[in-house]
Amino acid sequence: MAPALRGIALLLFLAACGERLPEHEPLSGGNPRQGRELIARYGCGACHTVPGVPGAEASVGPPLTDLRKRLYIAGRLTNTPENVSKWIRDPRAIDPKTAMPAVGVDALEARDITAYLYSR
Repeated sequence: MAPALRGIALLLFLAACGERLPEHEPLSGGNPRQGRELIARYGCGACHTVPGVPGAEASVGPPLTDLRKRLYIAGRLTNTPENVSKWIRDPRAIDPKTAMPAVGVDALEARDITAYLYSR
């Protein structure tokens, strides 16, 4: 097999072995694949542990594991996809004393991030 074909075959094999995320998460309506990329891009791992996001192993904020199983978000909001998205977009509008900053996430991005967190 030619070296170029071996390289392509190796890449396809590695891609097939990687974690597969659905393109749509039913509760939030967002795209978990895009959400994982956004979590990395916005630097959420600087404060949170986020499973499946390389380098997201911080402990400043709470770990974002099993978010779907929690009753409340930020100790104030009922855990719904809409509330998680609101919190992600503008946490200080909900709790002015929170340390979590608004980082410029728009509504669609918040929905995708929520989808990823709900898929974990």
